[in-house]
Amino acid sequence: MIQDKDVWDGKELIWAGDGKTFLRGVGESFLTHPFFEEAYKKILSDYKPRTHYSLCLLLPCSYGKPYSQSYIHYMIIKSLRNLEERYDRAHQVILTNAGVVPRELEEHYPFCCYDWNPRFEEPYIKDIYVKVLFKRLKGYILKFRGYYEGFACYLRWDSESYKAVKMVEVDLGLKIPNFSLRPNDIPKSEVEDVCNIHHYEEDLVLITPKNLRNLVQRVEEAVL
Repeated sequence: MIQDKDVWDGKELIWAGDGKTFLRGVGESFLTHPFFEEAYKKILSDYKPRTHYSLCLLLPCSYGKPYSQSYIHYMIIKSLRNLEERYDRAHQVILTNAGVVPRELEEHYPFCCYDWNPRFEEPYIKDIYVKVLFKRLKGYILKFRGYYEGFACYLRWDSESYKAVKMVEVDLGLKIPNFSLRPNDIPKSEVEDVCNIHHYEEDLVLITPKNLRNLVQRVEEAVL
């Protein structure tokens, strides 16, 4: 008899959905897909942060999955590791069309199996994205704000994710500073350098040396 050679099926990493379908597309149905809706509702009902954090740091999505394997997230994490024992005082939470994703859930399905390509975003889709993310982020903060001393984000100033953050900030009367430098404060040569090394992405501005140094400094001040 031929024995089954499978030694691991990864079922414990299925947070919601069927664990199989790759969700590639841009549109309202890929914002409010039943798997994403189920995953978000499960976060509110079954999840809780591991500890009490000094800071909830809101980060952008990335093409690579899990997010930490993308070059942008790799550089962000590598830079924040300079905080040493204070690294764990900041809870990294990713903002994406799939929802609001705590770092520790990034390998779970469906957060590891989708592709939303910003090149195909039409203005009306961007508007829907902002509204959906606003609702989800507001719900997350209302549920878990007691686990955080403060909130901040590290996002492009012109991104749809930051627009949603600003809406939440106003709606909840909450301060969520952006630890990213404004475009004019980043040397053009640094932006050109990272774009020459990697395929162009708008978020590459977040991994310029000056921006990363600023991020580490701002986080360090927030978690003292």
